[in-house]
Amino acid sequence: MRKVFIPILVIAVSIVVAISCKKSASSSGDEETVTTPLTLDEKAMVVAAGFDGGWSAKTADGNYLIEGDILLTKAQLQSMAGAAPSHEYVIGNEEHYRTTNLVNTNGGVRTITVSLGAGFPAHYSAGLDLALAHYNTLNLNIKFQRVASGGEIHISGSNLGRSFGGGCILGMSAGFPTGGNPAPGFTLSTNRCATNYLNTAARADEVMAHEIGHAVGFRHTDYMNRISCGSNSNEGDAGVGAIHIDGTIGTITSGNYNSWMMACVNGSNSFSTEDNFALQSVY
Repeated sequence: MRKVFIPILVIAVSIVVAISCKKSASSSGDEETVTTPLTLDEKAMVVAAGFDGGWSAKTADGNYLIEGDILLTKAQLQSMAGAAPSHEYVIGNEEHYRTTNLVNTNGGVRTITVSLGAGFPAHYSAGLDLALAHYNTLNLNIKFQRVASGGEIHISGSNLGRSFGGGCILGMSAGFPTGGNPAPGFTLSTNRCATNYLNTAARADEVMAHEIGHAVGFRHTDYMNRISCGSNSNEGDAGVGAIHIDGTIGTITSGNYNSWMMACVNGSNSFSTEDNFALQSVY
């Protein structure tokens, strides 16, 4: 679910809701994600869910790729139609947002296990340790513990190809929490354009921490305009899907603003003060 914007290439990172790829990271990954245009009825369904119908496509497996980094099923889109936020919706350039789907901690501290699939380079493993440390140092009501396999959040690998906007997809998260549990994981792309970017532990950390953020219920900081990608496209509030986190900044306009949940990566794997505040406000 994140992109990196550089002069020649836009590298996209995508959210995938309800689907988690199980393909091994060691696969050659010749097959890429393929999308087709929406019919008028499908566009209407996307718009009714609160998203941009002009920046959406249908995948070969019958799901819907929204704004290049959210993959939703038809049932999920239909469930969002006509939904109203349960929290004041604040319009701004860059703020922090969450969904109503959060991890249930039962009033205490919940430990979420995370596992990394086989076949990844060693620096991906180091990057995952860095990503989990970012969260665990904040004393949240959610903690992350790495396990060898079978984690509640599992990381796998596959050739994710490019988004219909031309960007190279770095990873696809399995979406937002459901039933009080985190999304079941995410896929990191194994194709060359992705691995050329994910070439250090810090960059692996940058992308993994971002995908974990979606898995526990956060949306893009700049979802109102995707300015970090050099664009001006509103992802849509999707009803209850974009709730402003009280106290987070709403007037920053620079695409270089550092946040772990910006739509496009900027090469930084640090959490900003605003990021920490948002995480501590929610968890």
